[in-house]
Amino acid sequence: MHLGWLVFLLSLLVAGCGDSDHALGTVPPAATRTPVATSTASPSPRPTLEPLEIHTDAGWVRDRMQRVVLLRGADYSGLEFGNLIGNPHGPAESDFAQMQSWGFNVIRLPIAWSYLEPGVNQFTDRYLIEQVDAVIGFAAQHGIMVIPEMHQFQWSPCFGGNGAPAWTCAGRYTPDAAGQAQAGCDFFQGALAPDGRRLMDHFIDAWRLVAHHYAGNPRIAGFDFFNEPIAFTCITPSVFERTILNPFYRAIRAAVQAEGATQPFFYCPSITRNVMFPASTEPMGPNVAYAPHLYTVTGGAADKKYDGDAERVTADYALALKEAGKLGGPLFVGEFGGITDPADGFLAATELFLRDSLAEQDRRLVGGAVWAYFPSDNGFSVVDVDGNGKGDLVNILARPYARRIAGVPTAQQFDLDTKAFSFSFTDDSVAQPPDPTEIFIPAARHYPNGLAVDVTVGDHWAFDAAAQRLLLYRGPSTTHTVHVAPATP
Repeated sequence: MHLGWLVFLLSLLVAGCGDSDHALGTVPPAATRTPVATSTASPSPRPTLEPLEIHTDAGWVRDRMQRVVLLRGADYSGLEFGNLIGNPHGPAESDFAQMQSWGFNVIRLPIAWSYLEPGVNQFTDRYLIEQVDAVIGFAAQHGIMVIPEMHQFQWSPCFGGNGAPAWTCAGRYTPDAAGQAQAGCDFFQGALAPDGRRLMDHFIDAWRLVAHHYAGNPRIAGFDFFNEPIAFTCITPSVFERTILNPFYRAIRAAVQAEGATQPFFYCPSITRNVMFPASTEPMGPNVAYAPHLYTVTGGAADKKYDGDAERVTADYALALKEAGKLGGPLFVGEFGGITDPADGFLAATELFLRDSLAEQDRRLVGGAVWAYFPSDNGFSVVDVDGNGKGDLVNILARPYARRIAGVPTAQQFDLDTKAFSFSFTDDSVAQPPDPTEIFIPAARHYPNGLAVDVTVGDHWAFDAAAQRLLLYRGPSTTHTVHVAPATP
C-alpha cells in the first residue's frame, strides 16, 4: 500500500535514526501486589461509558468526562479505491460486529478527494451520504469511533492509485512513476487547476465539504487531513514539512473549523517518517494528536518483512513520542502492520512485528490502528475475503487493554503467552474524572477457564462478560492496580 521504491531509497538514507531514551512505564513486581480475591457488584444502574466525544490535551485523549481514552483499532480500507457498499465483498455491518468483539473502539477510514470533486469545482456530498455515512453507521452500532482521512496511494487514478481526481493530472503527465512524482511535486509547489486556482485550494475545499457534513457528529473522533504526504524528489523532507506541509495543515484546519467542526486534528507527517526519518513537528495544539505511520524497518513496503529487531521498534516509539511532544498532543499510531501472506515467511514476520509494536503501545500507553482490515482482502489485510483472521494476528490484536480511565495511566502490560495482564493508574486531582475505569477483557479468547483478578485494597470491580469489560471503582487509595490472569483450576 505504500511507495516501495521511495521507501527503499529512504531506508538507505535513514538507517539508525531514532532515540530510545524515553522513560518507560514499569509493572510492579509480584511481591508488591495487593490482592483482592472477590468481585463486588457494580453500582446500579448499570454504567455507560458514553459519551464517545473526545478531545486531546498535551498528553492524552479524553472524553467529555475527562477520562483518558486509549483508542485501539484498524484502518478500514476500501472506500478510497472504489470497494463500495453493494460490491460482492464491500463494507458490511458484520465487519464492525467482529471488530467490536476484538475490543476495537476506533477505525481510521480512508476516503478519496476524487469522489468529492469529480470535476473542476463540481463538489458533491453523494459519496459521503451513500458510502461514508453508511460505514460510520455500521461503526456507531458497535461503539466504534471514526477518523476520516483523505487517502492517496500512488497519488491518483492517473497512475493506477487513488487520491487526487483524474482531472488534476490526466494528459499532463506520463502514466508511470516519473509522472506520479512530478504530479506530487507540482501539487505541493502550487500547481494551478484549470480554473486558475491552486490545486491545494481545491483540496482544502474538499475538506470544507467533509467538515460541514460531519460538524458536531459525536462519532467522528477527528480528521486526518492527508495520508502519507510526499514531496517526492523536489523538496527535502525536513524543508517540505516546515515550509509547505505544516502551513498547508494549518490552512486546512482553519477551513475545517470555519465549518463548525471542532473535532481533533490527527497530524500525519511525511511518508519519510515511515522509516524513522525524523519529522519536523511544531506546536499545533490544542486538540491535536500525532498520527505517524510506524512501520520502522519496512516502511510498509510490499517486498519487505520485519527482521525481529525489537530495539528498532522501541527507538521508533521513543522518537514518535518526542515528536508528539513538540506537536503538543498525544501519540496515536495511524498505521502499523505488514504483509500478511504466509509465503516466504511474511505472515510470521508480521505476527512478530505486531507483538513487538503492541508491546510498545502498551508500555507507552498509546493507541493505534493496524493497517488494515480489508473486507475484500489484500496482502496487508488481517482478515481474508471471508472475514477470517489470518494466522495468529487476531489473537495478538484482540488483547486486554484499558479503554477509558478515571485517572492518569502509569503502566500497562500483557503477556500473550502467559495471559498475565497488569494495568496501573493514579487519581487525577486536576481533571477529576468519574468512575468507572473500563478495561477490555476478551475472556472467551484468552481466559476460557475464567479470570483471576487482583486489585488494590479498597477498590471494587465487576466483570461484564457480555460486553467483555472489567469495570473498576476506586477506593480510598490514590493509586490503583489491576492484575488479571487465567483462573487456577
